[in-house]
Amino acid sequence: MKQTIVLACVLALAVACQPASAQFNFTDDFEAGIGAWTQGGNPFVLSNAQNIIPAGGQYSAQLDYSADFMYHNLGWEADQFRFTFYLYDGDATRNFGMARSYSGAGYGDGTLQQIFAIGKYNSVTMPGEVYDATKYQARIVAGGTVGWFNLNGAGSPDRSAGWHKFDILRTGGNIVNFYVDDVLSRSFSDTTFFTVETLAFGLGTGTSTGNSWVDGVMFVPEPGSLLALGAGLASMAGLIRRRRA
Repeated sequence: MKQTIVLACVLALAVACQPASAQFNFTDDFEAGIGAWTQGGNPFVLSNAQNIIPAGGQYSAQLDYSADFMYHNLGWEADQFRFTFYLYDGDATRNFGMARSYSGAGYGDGTLQQIFAIGKYNSVTMPGEVYDATKYQARIVAGGTVGWFNLNGAGSPDRSAGWHKFDILRTGGNIVNFYVDDVLSRSFSDTTFFTVETLAFGLGTGTSTGNSWVDGVMFVPEPGSLLALGAGLASMAGLIRRRRA
């Protein structure tokens, strides 16, 4: 009977931590403003020039200078996740979203450990890559293969003016998939494992001008993160039972 109660508690806690729970999701469509984001030295601004999420909404976050930068600390960490946002490709040469990992609790706290970035960039640095200005780009900071690279997998969409959807999906086995408009555009399996706790947008340096907008930001833990939590809780439950025996 005691074992049943303990396991029921474990399952209840695991269910309470499912991705559908607002406690472990972060979403922002900027309709309530831009206050969820800490602005860098040059800020993004709230704009009603473009909008895509929600349909019929009014606002998005605008970059108009390469030094624009903003970040949001989630307040919790995820090892497997889906990071989604929409980017309006205007005349800015660089604008991209990042899922970042630090050794501390958030942006600038401790050592930078990992960056997964995706969006629009003006060069590539990964060995063997040749920059393709007709495609979007992504970045990995730590792992067997690192740097900026083209999102030029089979069927990957070309750049075009207007809204585009970008996704970074990190699953088990250190696999990271990069999507453009729901098309898998590159995948890597030799990335270095770190949990992510910070989201960010913008280059944060440089002097170039140009406009781009961000909307419909969403960060959701994938089930693998929750299964790991459930396994840990089950292990704890087993330890409790052994101690009571």
